[in-house]
Amino acid sequence: LNVTVTDAAGAGYATVYPCGSPPPNASNLNFVAGSTVPNAVIAKVGDGGKVCLFSSQATQLIVDVNGYFPGLASM
Repeated sequence: LNVTVTDAAGAGYATVYPCGSPPPNASNLNFVAGSTVPNAVIAKVGDGGKVCLFSSQATQLIVDVNGYFPGLASM
């Protein structure tokens, strides 16, 4: 995935994780107020074939799917 944070209300972080699992103790993006920060993210697919996103601050999140790894669902 390409994940971009923009218009953040304050300094914080965002993380991507498989839906149905608890969020990890790691971030995929760190940002400050008003910034625009992109990052490439590899995340497992969760329940219903979905990934979930969490942001510690109010922000806009833009997510694009760039590709996938077929046959790796059991990892």
